[in-house]
Amino acid sequence: MSIPPSLFPIDLFDMDRRSYKHPSCHGHPLTTARKYFVTLGLRSMNWDEWIELDNHYLKYHADKARRIEERGSKCCHTSPEAMDGALELLNELCTYLPERYPSMFEKTPTGISNKVTNETFDITQRPLAEDPMAIAARLVQDDLAIMVERADGEYYLLGGAVLLAGFWRLTDKFGMRLSEIHTSGDVPQYKSKLEKGMMNFFRRLRPEDPVQRNNYFIQVDDDLAWSHSIGPEDADEVSWGTAEKNRAIENHFFRSERQSLRRLPKSGAVVFTIRTYFEPITEVAKEPYVPGRLASAIRSWGDDVSRYKGKEKYQEVLLEYLDLKHREQVEGGLEIEKEDEVRSYPF
Repeated sequence: MSIPPSLFPIDLFDMDRRSYKHPSCHGHPLTTARKYFVTLGLRSMNWDEWIELDNHYLKYHADKARRIEERGSKCCHTSPEAMDGALELLNELCTYLPERYPSMFEKTPTGISNKVTNETFDITQRPLAEDPMAIAARLVQDDLAIMVERADGEYYLLGGAVLLAGFWRLTDKFGMRLSEIHTSGDVPQYKSKLEKGMMNFFRRLRPEDPVQRNNYFIQVDDDLAWSHSIGPEDADEVSWGTAEKNRAIENHFFRSERQSLRRLPKSGAVVFTIRTYFEPITEVAKEPYVPGRLASAIRSWGDDVSRYKGKEKYQEVLLEYLDLKHREQVEGGLEIEKEDEVRSYPF
């Protein structure tokens, strides 16, 4: 399976799990709809869940290597202030991966050996062969980011390997405060509902209490690394405004992010891992209960969330397709009232 069962494909972190009656949509009622609520959606993380690798590992590895070669510091960069954190992260990965995935990695006296790609990394040499965030990125499928607290008590994005993010660029956010990162990206309701909680969370986060959260987007092209439908990656500005409206359903993809946050014990830096799962909507909709649940979620988005997620560009084609697949599942014997009993969720 290409996606861990606990994530596939619609465990939406920011949707309340309470059911409510949904209006009839295209002739059928969606009686197990989930209403959309904007929340931090944090939950505790077990140590063995920190890094998740799957059978797409070689594709992600090749895509990242190509991106590092083509884009260099636009995608991977560490400021001097974050160097201790980046080196600590690299050391942590070189310890964690051989223990968690012994068939894929082997710890060496000077670093780590990747038995899948036949690469060996010396993390003891100085200077390193390349930016430590780039080396870390070559080991995992996640994008990586490091936030460092400055004297003003604010956290700043000062290290990153952002290679497969789809909708955002490291160069746009590098050096920004935590709040500025979110407000510059027009994250819905960040100032009113999320900012205070996020700031308090960062200040309280302890090395022994890592957390995780999930997010999701709809994408209307098939490029994992950069969604070219919102504009060229090197354009001055990018937005959903450039996307073609109502493309065929085969061009619709479900992009799910699993993010983890943990404080590194020595440097005190906070590390984000951003693990992206990317599947065609036509495949996602085969999963029992998913078409109806996703259609209900999209219909529940407020205007701000809809703008942020580009709903206007794909809602007609996507919702028509999801409604059709939901109806087919119900007509095929799917028992709506048993969704919570049949499907198990990690939270």
